[in-house]
Amino acid sequence: MVEIFGASLGHSLELCSVSATLGVSFTRCSMYIMYRDKLLMNARDSNSLLISSPFIIQKNKRYGDMESNDNNYYDVRAQDVKLEDITSSAHNAEILRRLRDDDLASIEGKEGALYIIMDYVSNCDDFFIVKEGDDWGWLGYFIGRNKQIRDLHLYCLPKDRDQVGAFMEGMKHNRSIEEFRFHHEIEIEGDSIIDRLAPFIIHNTNLKELRLLGIHFGLDCVHSLAVALIQRQHKALTCLSLEYNNLSNEALEEIIAALSGYKKLESLCVEENLSRRDQKYYDMLAEIIDLNRITSSKKNAEILRKLRDNAWNEKKDLYVADYDDSEGDYFCAEEGDDWGWLGYFVGRNKQIRGLNLYCLPEEEDEVDAFMESLCRNQSIERLDIRRCDIDISSLSPFIINSRNLRALELWNVDISLENASNLAMALSRRQHKNLTRFVLSRNNLSSEALAEITAALTGYSSLESFSVSGNVLIGRDGCVSLGAIIRVAALHLEQVFHDDDDLDDEGLQTLVAALTNATTLQLLALSSNRSITAAGLRALSHLFSSACPLETLFLEDMNIGDEGAEALVDGLRGNTTLKHLVLTPNMAGITSTGWTAFSRLLCDTSSINNTYRSNHTLEHIGGGYHYVPNPDGSGKLFRSGNCFRGIPPAIVQYLKINKEYHSLQDAAKIKIGWCHTDIPVEVF
Repeated sequence: MVEIFGASLGHSLELCSVSATLGVSFTRCSMYIMYRDKLLMNARDSNSLLISSPFIIQKNKRYGDMESNDNNYYDVRAQDVKLEDITSSAHNAEILRRLRDDDLASIEGKEGALYIIMDYVSNCDDFFIVKEGDDWGWLGYFIGRNKQIRDLHLYCLPKDRDQVGAFMEGMKHNRSIEEFRFHHEIEIEGDSIIDRLAPFIIHNTNLKELRLLGIHFGLDCVHSLAVALIQRQHKALTCLSLEYNNLSNEALEEIIAALSGYKKLESLCVEENLSRRDQKYYDMLAEIIDLNRITSSKKNAEILRKLRDNAWNEKKDLYVADYDDSEGDYFCAEEGDDWGWLGYFVGRNKQIRGLNLYCLPEEEDEVDAFMESLCRNQSIERLDIRRCDIDISSLSPFIINSRNLRALELWNVDISLENASNLAMALSRRQHKNLTRFVLSRNNLSSEALAEITAALTGYSSLESFSVSGNVLIGRDGCVSLGAIIRVAALHLEQVFHDDDDLDDEGLQTLVAALTNATTLQLLALSSNRSITAAGLRALSHLFSSACPLETLFLEDMNIGDEGAEALVDGLRGNTTLKHLVLTPNMAGITSTGWTAFSRLLCDTSSINNTYRSNHTLEHIGGGYHYVPNPDGSGKLFRSGNCFRGIPPAIVQYLKINKEYHSLQDAAKIKIGWCHTDIPVEVF
């Protein structure tokens, strides 16, 4: 017998009568009575219970046997249930009222959106903030019958599986939701929700975006999701996000197969730990990955699209930097850019010719993911890496296997002896020894490191341009190594850059001795080597008088002085190849004495014969010139501004004659006519 006492009157009812009236079943030893979260009476070994009205009967704190409450149960009570009794706050009760009455338009926030979240500080109108006392069964029911809700964001679930089931059972009836997002703060087993969510996925014809995050997807769980996707009649999904779910490649493959009929799918997001990705992972997702989700900007996404679709303009280089520049195709790397995907799309592209890598991520796994995929590229002809802390061993597979690589440039990379050994190994093992340009500038190269690298260049007969500029640690021993490889390896060098290397007179003499047999050398850069004096410059006379066809000599930012000017003048007498002597007039320390020597070199007026024997080849002395390399190893001098600034006018006039008259004899005749006016014109 159960005794139920009303507010003012006691009544006696049979237990079965109470059970039938309330729609619940009593289980001895597990039943207790609650009123507004206050314990009134526990079920004891007695046959009677005392209940004060009004009352709520709960089973093991589970709001009744929720799994047994079907939709009919809620339909009968929906209009009369006291919403305050099934929620933890007036705010939540108001949300349930609006769901029940299809009155979501009055909620301030995103139209038709509902966020279910736990322990949120602020009471936003569209936030259902879950606390103890909220009935998940009723919440799911009102969502399921609502016709206005468009976006449902579920950020938590109860720990009790019965409550999860009751919520999902009600929610599955909804047909208005277009975006469903589930993101549990603590990873949850997928089996506990995917099976219950499947009917919603299958039957909701309006569902466009499905986002399931923070779920542990076992193979059984993945199979359930795949089946639901296959059974879905309206394959109108535009977005499927399965991020942070520990998906295996096997699981991912099954999901992708289930999406075969989803022609409107624009975005599939599967953001996993980089270390778990392999080539198959990228291959499976390449065509359907949402590029906007793996990049930080629309410009970066468009660059990835061009790389993926082989729509890249072959005439344009790709720049990867931590800054943007409107002048080129710059992938401005910021937070949100996925380096694994960037490397993959670069690696598989068949059109890109030039890659300029000006930054790398800080995380080692991101660097590894990028480099591993980059090394698969076979179209890149020029690779320029600057200001990057890079382990050369990660680049070795690319150097060894890239068939089309012609120019390799490493600037400010800090090549240690270990990195130098790895680089030398890669160069030695490279099957296609077709490099034409090799730059090792400002890398803190030691003489030992340079020796190891240059020794590996044996066989690179196509090498035309070699730069070791800005490595102050090289010194004379480095010049010896460089000279040795130039003599032995039969390199066809056209440009040698040895500027800003703290080169002294002895080092220059060693270098010149090796270059006298460089029969293809056209440019030599020695700028900013301020330890070189007139004694070192005098050694260049051996180069000027040899078979070396040098056309351009850079001596910028150097204090040449009058003695150095006279040393250069002595060496250039009789030279018929050097056209450009690039120096910095206001820093060169040349006075009228030195300029007089240059004037006499260009036009010696002491006699007609001496005028005839003057230098008629040199076209430029001074600054205003810079060298721009081409990907194939060649290059071109460009003039900017007033290139004769600081040069005496008479010298400028002689230089212009030399440039205008390509024939040495014609230039000589003009100079003789100017300087020796007593000679009859008929002589010419």
